[in-house]
Amino acid sequence: MQTRQVLENILLIGFMGSGKSSVGRRLAISQRRRFIDTDEEIVDTCGLDVCAIFSHGGEEKFRSWESSVLCRLSNQQGMVLSTGGGIVLREENRVLLRKMGIIIWLDAAANILFKRAMRSKERPLLQSERPRERFNSLLDSRRDLYRGLADLYIDSSCLNHKEVMLKIVEGLADWRHKDSSVIH
Repeated sequence: MQTRQVLENILLIGFMGSGKSSVGRRLAISQRRRFIDTDEEIVDTCGLDVCAIFSHGGEEKFRSWESSVLCRLSNQQGMVLSTGGGIVLREENRVLLRKMGIIIWLDAAANILFKRAMRSKERPLLQSERPRERFNSLLDSRRDLYRGLADLYIDSSCLNHKEVMLKIVEGLADWRHKDSSVIH
């Protein structure tokens, strides 16, 4: 476990379908913090939806916007931040995330993540002839990055959003208790 000098932000990482945005909204309310979703910030900043960004500029352009938004947010405090699933791909983002607060990895079984992700048409990385193969490849390439960043791990496979939020609250209390270097 990596310690943070100040626990001001709660950062949610994980693959598409893990529930970061839905759980993050609930968590922000319960912790009396602002909720920010990096994908929503990107859309607000550039005026295009995620699919349009991917369509016009490709994944690399989206990742540049993502890094820019994270950099802008990195000096803010008191938020629950839901990140895009690929934010961990760039080292510069991983460095910023480590400095911003406690990092919680929301995960689930691959079959469950895939089923959840396919509910949305807003998944440009899955717009392929073989979405499941693409999904598996992306998930396999990111799991170790999530694992390497996470202070807390929550498996949401068999939990609803409220249950995940309560597990996070419990994990935060344990984390604060174990880490006496955290300033409250």
